Amino acid sequence: MLAFALTSLLLSQAAETRAPVGVVLTSRRPNTDAFAPKIAARVVEVLKREGVGDVRDDARSTKELKAAGFSDPRSCNGGQTCSARLAVLLGPKAVIVAVDVGKVGKSLAIHLEAFAADLPDTTLAVADIAAREDKWADQSLADVTTFVRQLKGKLALPAKVAVTPPPPPPPDEKKQPDAPVKTTLEPTTTQERTDLVEPAPAPSKVPAIAVASGAGAAAIAAGIFGALAASDRATWDQNVTTQPDGTLGSSTLTEEQVKQLGASMNTRATVALTSGIVAVVLGGVATWLFVK
Repeated sequence: MLAFALTSLLLSQAAETRAPVGVVLTSRRPNTDAFAPKIAARVVEVLKREGVGDVRDDARSTKELKAAGFSDPRSCNGGQTCSARLAVLLGPKAVIVAVDVGKVGKSLAIHLEAFAADLPDTTLAVADIAAREDKWADQSLADVTTFVRQLKGKLALPAKVAVTPPPPPPPDEKKQPDAPVKTTLEPTTTQERTDLVEPAPAPSKVPAIAVASGAGAAAIAAGIFGALAASDRATWDQNVTTQPDGTLGSSTLTEEQVKQLGASMNTRATVALTSGIVAVVLGGVATWLFVK
């Protein structure tokens, strides 16, 4: 009866999830107007296909954020702090999927990051994707799907379940002492036949090829995000002056825009440096595997 009661209690309490999930464009970078809205729409499609409920596209999310008093999500310029605040404005249990798209030459750099209103200092999921502008839909689909599944696994809120301790045993119940168990340890003999051992097959080159491909992808990502960081740096130099003692001087941007631009520049530079290091390491591993 106790087990039945506990089971009924568990089933009667529906698991709470973070909702709604708003997909929002959080930057306005040069030459990306033809791609950014389509990429945000693709993220919405994958979220719905993976079974995520109450998903809101960029148009609806932006309208609700403006109704809450925020002028334009794209003014965040890809900044993490600004994007995380959008989730709070969308609702106490809301989640924001920030979509930041950059373009270098004929390649796109797509940055996806999810923030929860109840976890302002935590990123639920993040993905950095590099793709050609003419094949971005196919080249980014697997990475977007992986990002969505990672996010979906973190949408559930911790359940609060009251557990009743089991009743004490009846007073007349006597616990029988455990009977001793006799254990017999007997050695086992194993005769090895060395004449039946087959020679080891030659090592496969597939791991080396896979690692080399990963090194190439990391090198491409390093180049793309390095160029984006350089673009942010150029914008900084054009609009912000620095005093001889290192403090900020005059600026054509607002204080919030200066902070967001600095955060974006540091993030892109960090991604570029990390990708470059990964490319070098994977290149060395691939070389060793080929030689081996």
